[in-house]
Amino acid sequence: MPVLSIATNLKRDQIPEDFIREASKFVASELKKPESYVLVQVLTDQIMSFGGTTEPCANITLGSIGVVSEDKNGKMAPKLCEFIQKKLGIKQNRFYINVNNIDPAWCIFDGNTFA
Repeated sequence: MPVLSIATNLKRDQIPEDFIREASKFVASELKKPESYVLVQVLTDQIMSFGGTTEPCANITLGSIGVVSEDKNGKMAPKLCEFIQKKLGIKQNRFYINVNNIDPAWCIFDGNTFA
């Protein structure tokens, strides 16, 4: 159940039309999860600054059950940062990505937990 959530000060029309589909495929591939469980959310037009400026920036969260780890995060970090920079045009030093390992008992889907 990977979830990629991106809050950004980019305007809605600055998000490429195919970004959601490409991000979904990217996350599924990197985390080795079925794409049918991947959720991607992009919150545009956020009032935000990074480093004291309002140049394009983002606050990103990636959560998943059981596949994120210190080792995996280290290997995925350059690829995910490059993907965000290439697809959204936000420089890699203008966003944070917070990675959360979600306990299956704390995630509900279709009336049940994943535990």
